[in-house]
Amino acid sequence: MKSTLLVLILFFGSVAIAAPAQQNRSVSGKITFIGKITGKTIVYIYRLQSARNGAVRRLSKRDIYGAKAPFQTGTTDETGFYRFTGLPAGNYSLLAWIDQNQNNHLDFDPPEPFGWYAAETGGNIAVIDLTKEDRHNLQVKFRIPASFSKEEKRTKNGRLIYLKELPVLQLWGSPQERGFAHGFLIGRQILDFFEFYILEDSWKSPPRYQKIFVPFLESGFNYPAEFLQECDAVIHGMKAANLDMRIESLGRDFSRTDLIAINAYIEKRAAFPVAPPSSCSQFAFWGDPTEGTSLQGGLIAARNMDGECDVRKVTVSHFLIFAVDPQTPGKQRWVSMMWPGFVGTISGINESGLYGMENAGSSKQGPVVGGNVPYSWTERFVLETQTGKSTPESVLKVMQKFTNEAGGITSPGSIILWTLPYTGQKTPAFVYEGNRFGGGMRLPGETRPENANCIMATNHHLKYGYDIDKPGQVFGKPVSFSSRRRYETGMNTVEAWSRLHKKIDVADVKRLLQMVAHGSTEYSVIFLANQKKILVAVDDLKTDLWDAPYLHWTEFRFDEFFSQK
Repeated sequence: MKSTLLVLILFFGSVAIAAPAQQNRSVSGKITFIGKITGKTIVYIYRLQSARNGAVRRLSKRDIYGAKAPFQTGTTDETGFYRFTGLPAGNYSLLAWIDQNQNNHLDFDPPEPFGWYAAETGGNIAVIDLTKEDRHNLQVKFRIPASFSKEEKRTKNGRLIYLKELPVLQLWGSPQERGFAHGFLIGRQILDFFEFYILEDSWKSPPRYQKIFVPFLESGFNYPAEFLQECDAVIHGMKAANLDMRIESLGRDFSRTDLIAINAYIEKRAAFPVAPPSSCSQFAFWGDPTEGTSLQGGLIAARNMDGECDVRKVTVSHFLIFAVDPQTPGKQRWVSMMWPGFVGTISGINESGLYGMENAGSSKQGPVVGGNVPYSWTERFVLETQTGKSTPESVLKVMQKFTNEAGGITSPGSIILWTLPYTGQKTPAFVYEGNRFGGGMRLPGETRPENANCIMATNHHLKYGYDIDKPGQVFGKPVSFSSRRRYETGMNTVEAWSRLHKKIDVADVKRLLQMVAHGSTEYSVIFLANQKKILVAVDDLKTDLWDAPYLHWTEFRFDEFFSQK
């Protein structure tokens, strides 16, 4: 027995000794930056893990913001050259920045030049495969967004100001006049939003954007003439400001199609397979639940805007409030909480107190269809033409002016909460659920929560495409865990409040938005419809996740946005 044990020890020992030592790898390359910012360049290389099926787990934004420690840290020499050695064979990713404030930490306020190794210019953070060989000449090019001017900027039909520390772009006049002012005053930030959010974050590949989305935008839409006129004017204004319009990653100048891509960014979901949406949440209350509070029985609507979360936080630094005065008889003034380049909106409120805001919604399998209209334009048109006396029927009738070839209004699959000041009418709030094949209105009381004076929405339909016998599915597909969790969290809270006869005030709505947030809320909005007050919370520029509803809320009266034009 002892001799057998000795043989086994010797046998396994010999196997261990015979196994070859794993060879270490190296990575090197050069980092370039065209600009005046100086400082030490810090380079991080991260070792990536693999799933059981062998798929490499890429760096997440949470990882980049500090959840994952770099495997090694280095710096560049005076020529921008970097090198890492002694790396175990495996998969890696590399990113770097100029430490302008010398705190050894990536910062966005002010933004520090930042970049990573990508397989293509303007592309996603690449996986560096060191399983079989070293990798050299891996180039990194730093880029940096341009913040809004803190000084007032003005032209004939527009004005960029800061109001209570938030940027506001006031526009007035004809579509062409407003468009020119828009492009002239904030053209640089339009390019930033396009490059850093549309290309880099949303599509993650400029060639893929050019191959898939550009043809869809150029052949799959039926653009209203007024929309195109204003888009053309924006481009004209940008050129008049002597901007360099070159988009290096596309090898061409920024064009009207690219501006349309900004306005139709949610229509990506109608042209390209995407993961199930796990994004925005909205609520509205009116009547009895708000009696006896500061709301005095009026309507309050609220939304978390989630998911537009680029790693550079450009959707935070470039958050913008538009205050638009068409100066045309029969057209309403409107306010929009969006980003540079938006001619339309998916988060807007008009002077009569009509609120319309979009969440990503449910879609179903089927062909890509033509004749689409960017939903951001449809919503703008409704806001310009409808009043506080609108009804679900009148709003739907206007929306139906923009149906596509398959009869749908919201081609990407959308959920839109519409609300009005409450004056005793039967339906002061209603939800449109639709996709490229159809849709319809969902009214209060048709689904839980069991409260006739409340309606809410996350990212799955509860009427159109909903199967009552399979409550976890819409159009035969499972609803995302995130959307169900957020809806049920809000629903159960609201129903408990109803049973307790709790009155709802602004603080309670803030609490609800916090409860359904999940680290991806770039901004939040609360609207006191009867009082025409708008509260806005925007995430900060710290290198962490997006927690807007937990941060500072700024209150405005609707008319404040149009003061001192």
